[in-house]
Amino acid sequence: MKKMTPSSPLTLASKFTSVDSLYPFLVGIVIFIVALILSSCSKDDAAAEDFSADASKLAGTYTVTDTDEYDEIETYEVTITTSKDGGAFVEISNFGDFMYVPVKATIKGKTFDIPHQTFKGKTMTIVLSGSGSLAGDVLSFKYILDTDDDYSFEHNCAATKKQGITN
Repeated sequence: MKKMTPSSPLTLASKFTSVDSLYPFLVGIVIFIVALILSSCSKDDAAAEDFSADASKLAGTYTVTDTDEYDEIETYEVTITTSKDGGAFVEISNFGDFMYVPVKATIKGKTFDIPHQTFKGKTMTIVLSGSGSLAGDVLSFKYILDTDDDYSFEHNCAATKKQGITN
């Protein structure tokens, strides 16, 4: 068996100062710093906020004045309820005075959003989306309805909450 002699301090110093021997060490330091930075980042404050109070405040029955792109006006009622999903999620019944299933939406502060949703009927598929804002008891929003036969309809709405009626 061959006996190994310890390296001299001068030999060890030359090994640690060569670029090739420092490469793994430097990579390790960079990975450590990146991991440290990423772990110290806080989550998005908006994701951590609870908007269920906004959804509860929005819940109720509204009289909607719906104006289409040809300036034709229709008035109808919708009912907004908090979603079983909780948080900022709400559901709108009788949306557009033509939807037989609830349309999903969110409310965060004064911002109202109707994400893209696809509804398939017996003879037609529609995609619905929109956005708006809440000011007191008035919900102002726009929505776009796209059909599978390449028609698109734009609507501007003002919905006023009926007093004394909440859900």
